[in-house]
Amino acid sequence: MKKKIVLALGIASLVSLAACGETQTSSSSTSGGSGDSSSSSSSAATGRRVEMTLENNVIPAGTNFFDGCQPTVIYYDANENATDYTDWKNYTRYTITNDAGVEFSAGDALPAGRYTAQVVCQSRRTTVDFTVESGTVVEGAEGSGYKTIYAEDFDGMEISKHPNVGTLGAGKFPGKSENGRNPKMIVVPVTFSNIVSNPQYDFSEEEIDVIEKAFFGEADETSWQSLRSFYYSSSYGNLTIDGIVTDKFVVSMTTDEAERQGSGAAATIATQAANWYFQNHPEEKRTDYDFDGDGYLDGINLIYKTNKANTNEDENASDLWWNYTSTTGASANASNPPAYRYFWSLYEFITTPYYNDDPVIDAHTIIHENGHLIGLNDYYSYDRTEQGGATEGVAGCVDMMDNNVGDHNAYSKMLLNWLRKEDGSNDGLNVMYVDGSNPNFTLELNSFTDTGDVVVIRNTTTDAWNETPYDEYLILQYYTPTGVNEGDSNGYREWQELQSHGGTYADPGLQVFHIDARLGAQIGTYDLETGNLLSYEWQYTDELNDAAQRLEDGTYIGASTFLTDNTGSRSRNIVDGTIQSNSAFREISAILSSGVNGLSGSTYYNLFGETSNLFGTDTYAEEINATYGGNTYSNFQARDFYSNDLVWNDGSEFNWTFSVESQDADSCVIHFVDNSAI
Repeated sequence: MKKKIVLALGIASLVSLAACGETQTSSSSTSGGSGDSSSSSSSAATGRRVEMTLENNVIPAGTNFFDGCQPTVIYYDANENATDYTDWKNYTRYTITNDAGVEFSAGDALPAGRYTAQVVCQSRRTTVDFTVESGTVVEGAEGSGYKTIYAEDFDGMEISKHPNVGTLGAGKFPGKSENGRNPKMIVVPVTFSNIVSNPQYDFSEEEIDVIEKAFFGEADETSWQSLRSFYYSSSYGNLTIDGIVTDKFVVSMTTDEAERQGSGAAATIATQAANWYFQNHPEEKRTDYDFDGDGYLDGINLIYKTNKANTNEDENASDLWWNYTSTTGASANASNPPAYRYFWSLYEFITTPYYNDDPVIDAHTIIHENGHLIGLNDYYSYDRTEQGGATEGVAGCVDMMDNNVGDHNAYSKMLLNWLRKEDGSNDGLNVMYVDGSNPNFTLELNSFTDTGDVVVIRNTTTDAWNETPYDEYLILQYYTPTGVNEGDSNGYREWQELQSHGGTYADPGLQVFHIDARLGAQIGTYDLETGNLLSYEWQYTDELNDAAQRLEDGTYIGASTFLTDNTGSRSRNIVDGTIQSNSAFREISAILSSGVNGLSGSTYYNLFGETSNLFGTDTYAEEINATYGGNTYSNFQARDFYSNDLVWNDGSEFNWTFSVESQDADSCVIHFVDNSAI
């Protein structure tokens, strides 16, 4: 909940995958010709050797050697004992070379041509030839490559409507405007009785105007965006946030008294401030600030001043003196909604001079915290090393709910149902689901921030997407340094001070995120007479249920709940019917185009905002003087990002290879090939 503190970290050391030993023997190979498989063996008939066979020696352009040809690599020791080394990533090295001598990795998408694959394992090598044919590639269309998902398909699934998903449970700020109505928030400047007489800790008219502009002003009235302008733009017009900024509220307690209560003092102040406002404005109705009718005020924002050091200045400071979102613990009351979900933030964090623009009004922190008000989790890790640094940065930093920069990603927007309606009456996410209806197609993907284009893809042969945000899948979005990304694309100075680009990406490129938002529930039986549970186990479920159900046949289905988190110590998964803590699974992970997971350790910060994280072509990289880590996503290429190696968290195998074929400043063309159809 609190804004992230990132400590200076050392230089990243990215370790490439290595084969075991050097090549010491020569080998010969034979091709299976036009048949379905081919094989090779070392020149020695017996003794230590490696043999490789291919399931397919002819594959279509756009797929990769490992997933397309499906090799099997067997190593024989001196005693003729055979071991399958096909998947051993630290012992088996593949090199793919075409007739022109150009080398590729085993996971790269391959153009048409003749190739030789070499494998090195246990100091032995062998080769085999195969062919990549052009194949029949079509331009993707609705029903021939993808299916469009509309807002109506996600109705009722929004995190704001469900206490068991998203952050902090119930009472979320509504994530969408509806029927011409906008949700409203209350913003209260807060100071304390013992310091209000000091002009430094009082609020002047000019400072209250700064707060007004930070929350509800036009973008050009700030140094970047206001909270209102950001969410209007990020939601494609689906969320307009209204509200009021009150006069200053002077807390009766002193800062010392508040500090003795700790962070809980903010909850007390939130309740007091809300009561104070409505008592002094009888013309206002509390129910007007309960947009969704859940019995809580939708959100109250407390912008405070203090004479105490904050936790960024002094590690021994009280937790109260920082920025965070929390709840008061009040009970819902539909006729008299109390303050419940609140945001508590230092005034100075909306006047940070991280941009050199005038006016100095910076809404990054309140925009991030508003993400929590509407239910989004933090995408950074709270876990720390002994030295105080973060243990990992799996979401890749470039996101509003990660390091407070740029736009929300498509997963966050899906959770909020900022999708287009089927009748075309609104702008929003254009969710294109690769549904397996065509095994070899291209698709143009326009700027995500500007147009809402996004691709969702997972296994389409044995375990298709459940067509809700609550599943395991990949998200593909074409990043551009435009819209709400533009202001941070040259780096956000708060993070640049820690020796990194430290902002949104300066160049366009394809972002790929792995999402694991599966739900879990207790499933079992109950006694029909007493209603008591007889037995149960935890299972993954596609159903989003807020409350337990007891069916007439004695079946018990518990409330569904979110399991994964980007803080490892909080993340859970289900193993043999029980909940396992400290899971290796994460809610959202950035997949880097290099195939090297530099985000899984404490040196991840060095990659913050580097274009080399994105997928793109060498041709465009040369044109704009940039560097991409690669252009292909495949099982083999991305295996370093999965705790189960070549299979996903749910045990499924991804059956697609996709690659960026071309791109420009506004869009890219992606080629998709279904490996299971070869």
